[in-house]
Amino acid sequence: MSDEEYVYEVISNENDALFCARLIAEEFCASNPITVFDGVKTDCFFQDVSWLLMQDMLEEGLSFLARHRSSGEIVGAVVAGDLYIHHQKYAYDPSSAPQSIPASDLLDEMDHLFVTRDFQQELKANLVLHITVAAVRRQHSGKNVAYQMNVAMCDYARNRHGFQYAFVQVTNPATRHIYVDKMNGIEVTIVDPTSWVWKKKHEGSFCPYKDYQGGLIPNILIKLNTEDKK
Repeated sequence: MSDEEYVYEVISNENDALFCARLIAEEFCASNPITVFDGVKTDCFFQDVSWLLMQDMLEEGLSFLARHRSSGEIVGAVVAGDLYIHHQKYAYDPSSAPQSIPASDLLDEMDHLFVTRDFQQELKANLVLHITVAAVRRQHSGKNVAYQMNVAMCDYARNRHGFQYAFVQVTNPATRHIYVDKMNGIEVTIVDPTSWVWKKKHEGSFCPYKDYQGGLIPNILIKLNTEDKK
């Protein structure tokens, strides 16, 4: 998929994947509310989150990038894969060791809630596209790049592989606007981070986000039908 200024394509090689993972880490650490609150450094986010996810899902061929047409520069990326595959490989274990970033455990809990409660049907292969992390360079914000990149990815997942739904969590109001207001996603579970208890880190009640002011975090379910998108 392309428009006059940008081209949207599958991330198909390790060089592009590495660049995209670094781009995502840089943008998340600069502007994502919960990542900024945690004080996560770019190298840490790259090693512990974006590059791990990218490596894990690259072979599925469902992640997308946005490329500036005239310069060839990659300006946006979104990492996605089959939720069924992820669930089979990484079944939720409440007794496992805590992750280095508390938000990672929070989102894992929300993944588990989606699969066991929100989705309300059997999870199968090529059914739910799991959108994990996405970012666009700040210099290219306000140009509809994030929306078009996600639409291109979802259209590809539906048309090439038969996916019927996409599932995503958002920790940024601007991103919520894309998935809910523009792509008609439905918020099926909403978590208030200020009252979330990080059970894996300490016994008792430990709330790492009690002073967080970045807003609620929803599980969003999107039906991948053409007529559902604006």
